[in-house]
Amino acid sequence: MCKHTEYEVLKKRGRQELRKCNLCGEIFQTIIDKEILIKITAVVSYFEESKKILIDVPENKVFEVGELLEVNKKKYYVNHIDSKRKADSALARDINTLYIIPEDIPVVLKITLRTQNGHLSLRAFADREEVFSKGDNITIDEHDMVIDKILALHGNESSAPASDIRRIYCSQSSKRGRSFDVPK
Repeated sequence: MCKHTEYEVLKKRGRQELRKCNLCGEIFQTIIDKEILIKITAVVSYFEESKKILIDVPENKVFEVGELLEVNKKKYYVNHIDSKRKADSALARDINTLYIIPEDIPVVLKITLRTQNGHLSLRAFADREEVFSKGDNITIDEHDMVIDKILALHGNESSAPASDIRRIYCSQSSKRGRSFDVPK
């Protein structure tokens, strides 16, 4: 049975559409759901600075963490969703607050370095698409280290782009590696 996912619109009148299935050729009529716009609160973060804005979205739109949105002709990534249930996606009508960050902002990597005296917590900037892998040598300030473990969005990974990384765990190394900008 045809599910009509790929179709051509033959005629449109108001919310009614006459469609032809591209796969089986069946012609059918459908009524498009009325799109109701709602306002949701969005927090735009630029490192430690943030501001609240209201955005108009269809109430049935599904938002996902990592999705790229356009708001007032600027592009933003969805960083976090505060909704009725905790998840990485939610319907607009269920969202309390949408946390977004500008597309051009670099990722702040959270790094834990295991030293002889304990652990040291560091931060560094990286491009969103830059890939990190277990075994890579990196240098931050005067600390040379090797990546032991990468905690990404879906658990431990052997490699991941910076935009998916939650934390990098490292140990000291005698080799210098890629150097990174450090947030001040």
